[in-house]
Amino acid sequence: MIETILFVFFMVMSVLYASWIVLLLLPRKETETTYTPSMSVIIPAHNEGGNIESTIRSVLEAEYPNEREIIVVNDGSTDNTDNIVRKTSEIDERVRLYTVEHGGKANAINQGVKKSKNELVVVLDADSRLGEGALTEISRLFSDKGVGAVSGIIRAAENNNPLTWFQDFEYALSSAWRYICNKVGGTYILPGFAAFRRDALLKIGGFSRDTLSEDFEIGLRLKKAGYSLLMSKAVMYTKVPQTIKALGRQRIRWGCGTVQVMKKHFDIPFNVKYGAVGVYGIPTQIYWFIHGLICIPITLYQIFEGYLRYFIAYDNFISMDVARYFFGWFSAYGMVEYTYRTITGEYIMSILFFLIVGSFCLNMIYIIAAIMKMAEFRLRYLFVVFFFFPYSLFILSLYVFPALQELCSKRENVNIWEKTIDG
Repeated sequence: MIETILFVFFMVMSVLYASWIVLLLLPRKETETTYTPSMSVIIPAHNEGGNIESTIRSVLEAEYPNEREIIVVNDGSTDNTDNIVRKTSEIDERVRLYTVEHGGKANAINQGVKKSKNELVVVLDADSRLGEGALTEISRLFSDKGVGAVSGIIRAAENNNPLTWFQDFEYALSSAWRYICNKVGGTYILPGFAAFRRDALLKIGGFSRDTLSEDFEIGLRLKKAGYSLLMSKAVMYTKVPQTIKALGRQRIRWGCGTVQVMKKHFDIPFNVKYGAVGVYGIPTQIYWFIHGLICIPITLYQIFEGYLRYFIAYDNFISMDVARYFFGWFSAYGMVEYTYRTITGEYIMSILFFLIVGSFCLNMIYIIAAIMKMAEFRLRYLFVVFFFFPYSLFILSLYVFPALQELCSKRENVNIWEKTIDG
């Protein structure tokens, strides 16, 4: 039974990886335009005293040939966010501060949109730094009047904490997947750094407060309103959780928010009316839920069943052989050893073996292509790739299992945020 499930799983993964590689490597049709209208950058902030000044400075120093204003919406902060922004606004008149009661990110953005005066509205997380040419790059795609929103590439701001290395790597892969969706006209997620046509936001009533994934929900409502959504090459670097606890809180929030949005927009998945969003983008997300529900228990079963059979049964609780066994499961070394032992005849060579190895190779090719497209090579990525499996299993479990509870929940959801960077 388990072998049959694994056969289907690796077959699906092989097809997915192969299609992603093809779409990722296909030449991208570039939009030749220098469209740079007036812009309002809205920064919702809740307890961002340690980050807000550098974020504002990043926007002020960014190259942009037209008028810009920066609207910081202080969402009921209890730290010194208000004072820092106020001092900055006294120095530079392009910076404006508005303080509202703590009502969540969606509400803060909506208040900023109401106060904005320019054609384009850029929403930027308060713990971020813009990449070179980001504002120009994200605005030029609005030369097409049918475009309602444009997303950017999200990268993690790395430091000496290895946890940030894994997150940056993950963000690059995530951006690559959104890039693939964009290739087939399936952009629908607008995370962290995105630009909107102000009139389009006002037309659909702004961001919704009834889910925890406002950047996902707003994209679907814009699609339903008939607007095109695109992804640009504009890059933003954001601060990410520094502890396992903070990372867990963040990903549980994301997983629950995703389910909330899918429940709200249940008419979109598998609906050809919504093009690639309905038949490719969201179905792929749904697949990852199913993938996690099936493969995480199977993987844990295989790990501990092998430990019990080959070690505990012989009173070998801990030894170098046990350490090598677990090292193999939680690193790329395990795939190398598995391949070697199968080729040398120690393990049975079967169709499943070729599927497993083929899927692994396609995954490596996709990773290389994604990093080349969305980031730049760094030696630390070799370390991340080698130990990425346990990290991905952990992240997938945080994404999937809390979402099960949300799937059955009937409570009213309110978009209220708290800091998750430091735990």
